[in-house]
Amino acid sequence: MSSVSALRKARPGRRNSPRRELIVRRAAELFEEQGVAHTSIEEIAAECGVTRESIYYYFSDKIDILIEIIKPESVSLESGLQRILDLDISTRDKLVLAVENHLHRFNPSYTDMVVAVRRLRKAKQDSRLADLLKIWRRYQRNWIDLIAEGQKRGEIPEAFDPKVVAYAILGMCNSPSTWFRPSATLTIGDLSNILVAIATNGVLTRK
Repeated sequence: MSSVSALRKARPGRRNSPRRELIVRRAAELFEEQGVAHTSIEEIAAECGVTRESIYYYFSDKIDILIEIIKPESVSLESGLQRILDLDISTRDKLVLAVENHLHRFNPSYTDMVVAVRRLRKAKQDSRLADLLKIWRRYQRNWIDLIAEGQKRGEIPEAFDPKVVAYAILGMCNSPSTWFRPSATLTIGDLSNILVAIATNGVLTRK
């Protein structure tokens, strides 16, 4: 058995360790700077000032580190939307808040990491991704429920398929992660209102 394999077997990932937190933090920075695909375990180790084997002391591979970074954000994404669904406000107001909730967390680095996880999942079935995938499915389901609720309240046309509408809005929300940077002239709140206005009224003026 190799030294790395021995470490993996004898030393499963340990939580509440300053070094583990350092690895996650530095890995997240590298993923943001150069992308997940172009970041190696060796580079993460070098950035942390530790050996490659030290990374494997806490994590089995890059998927482990990705999950450690993505899961908390994904949980916040889902719980934030659930709180919005529970509010007693109009569907339009819920949509604005839901879009804001999405934009606050779906930054470029998070998007890149989500894509990387999905690609890794396609390459090989990995049970470690099960909880993360469940969170994402619940989040999508909540969006569909939001649209269906708006239909029941007469605020969204019943002829529309709620899944298609939900996925269309999510697609529109994901796009800004590649170009949007909040500023004094265009905040996340401003962008959320614009996207919801496009989703509800279109872009053409009504004569």
